[in-house]
Amino acid sequence: MKALEARIRKARKSDIDRIIDIERSWHHLSHWSIDSYYRLLNDDSFTSSFVAEIEADSGRPNIVGFVIFHVAADVSEIYNIAVENGYARSGVGQQLMAAAIHESGRRKATKVVLEVRKSNSPAISFYLKFNFRIAGERKNYYSNPIEDAYVMELEVSD
Repeated sequence: MKALEARIRKARKSDIDRIIDIERSWHHLSHWSIDSYYRLLNDDSFTSSFVAEIEADSGRPNIVGFVIFHVAADVSEIYNIAVENGYARSGVGQQLMAAAIHESGRRKATKVVLEVRKSNSPAISFYLKFNFRIAGERKNYYSNPIEDAYVMELEVSD
């Protein structure tokens, strides 16, 4: 698929249903409750959330991906990043990750961390392209199914 230019913007509460649709379409992601998303989007001081929009055939913007991350002190933690299946490998995920890394640096984070299922080779490869490195493991971190996670981190500057 040809690289797609998406508009990256801050997520709004009105985006939550669409974010959940995208999240639920990927079985390997942690599935959060609607209340969790509302809490995260209400906490602007630490949590940042971006969505990726493209123009639909109708001319209206359509959300095709999202990233949610938390910045505290000098560490940014990516909670979830996902792109609608039909837009996977189109460059949208790269644009979302680049926005999260940039915003983390802007907020004075010096490190971005995330967890990923050890079996999720495509995601691991994606993170390695951004120069994340495997920094450790968490045993039985995921459920449904139970699986270990890699902890990956990236040193950043603004």
